[in-house]
Amino acid sequence: MQPPRHTEAVRAGWPAPLALLTAATSGVLAGWLGSRVAFDAPLVLAAVGGLLASAAVLVWCGAQARAERRAEAAAQHRLAAELAQCRASEQDLQRREQFYHTILEDIPEMICRWYPDGRISYVNEAYCRHFQVSRAELLQQGGFPLFHPGASRLDAALYRAQPVVVMEFPVPQADGTQHWERWVDRALFEEDGTIREFQSVGEDITARKRAEQETTRLLEENRHLARMALAIQEEERANLARELHDELGQSLTAIRAEAECVLQLNRERSPTISECAGSISAVVGQVYGVVRGMMHRLRPSLLDDLGLVAALTELVRQWRSHHPELVLEVVLEPLPKVPPAVELVVYRIVQEALTNIAKHAQANRVSLTLAVVDAALELCVRDDGRGIAKAANERGYGLIGMRERALAVGGRFQITTAAGTGTTIGVVLPLTVGEVRHAT
Repeated sequence: MQPPRHTEAVRAGWPAPLALLTAATSGVLAGWLGSRVAFDAPLVLAAVGGLLASAAVLVWCGAQARAERRAEAAAQHRLAAELAQCRASEQDLQRREQFYHTILEDIPEMICRWYPDGRISYVNEAYCRHFQVSRAELLQQGGFPLFHPGASRLDAALYRAQPVVVMEFPVPQADGTQHWERWVDRALFEEDGTIREFQSVGEDITARKRAEQETTRLLEENRHLARMALAIQEEERANLARELHDELGQSLTAIRAEAECVLQLNRERSPTISECAGSISAVVGQVYGVVRGMMHRLRPSLLDDLGLVAALTELVRQWRSHHPELVLEVVLEPLPKVPPAVELVVYRIVQEALTNIAKHAQANRVSLTLAVVDAALELCVRDDGRGIAKAANERGYGLIGMRERALAVGGRFQITTAAGTGTTIGVVLPLTVGEVRHAT
């Protein structure tokens, strides 16, 4: 640190008072010696005044010099303290950097730091092992590092508003196989906003990608099996409904006809036989009603004969008759021609949803809406019940069946529920036969 400029000026002015003092003293002595007479009073007073003034100036200059020396010593002390602090900070920074590099050397991910012109500033051991290149060769090389193809374009992709970019891409191997890598690239900025360095952290995610692909394959297989199971179930239901209609229905009709004949023949001859025949006819009628209900649940004939809206109207009528304590609000808008597979999916989802509400929801009000929105069929079933627990939502076979039915025809299934707030089931299904066939 340089001393203040006014200190130099004061030091440079010290010879003037000394010269003045010397001149005054010399003048007094010379006048006295030259005159060889008694002192002249004015001359003596002038000399004494000059001496006092010179002494005052000398005292002031000495005080200023001491103050400046103290200030200079304090400045030097502060400078020494600042230098010591800088050295301590530098040593702390070196320790932190060494600790940082030690951590980076121990982690399995590949790490590389490099400048915008491609020169590498740091690589860890995992990076060197992955690319089978020594650290010295990497630090001396020119051009961009050996990692992903987007490295040379990072300066355009990374900026302050988007300082991080994540990339996943396949890497062909020499043996013809393919590996996957994931890189997280971050830009490090100067205070003026320019990029100082890039840091790239990479990992081999081949095992994860293969696991994801295997999971996707198994999921598709499971969904395919679920669709096949649903298709087989519907086919078995249709066959059982036909068997009930053709075999049991005809047999019950024949029994009832025979009972009516016996009743007519013995109405006057044997009241007992007539009463028994009437009882048989009544029981057969009850059984036939039960069989018709079973056939309707297995395969609703109205769905094939009159369409989806008529089948749902009948389903709602029967549900209301069995659950008069619940308020069911229904809005069924007129529909265009709907693929048979979609009609069956809507019917089964409504059937399952209303059954679940009656068994588990403890609801007071239920709403059912079916309409065409944005060239798609939208179904919504909502209740104000107790909601569905998470475990039941994930493992309930009824919900799984509804979801798989919707997905089987290329639709979307969503359920919204929470404890005490009820449940909403939303389904969006395609209306064109081509979309349904493509999904199946």
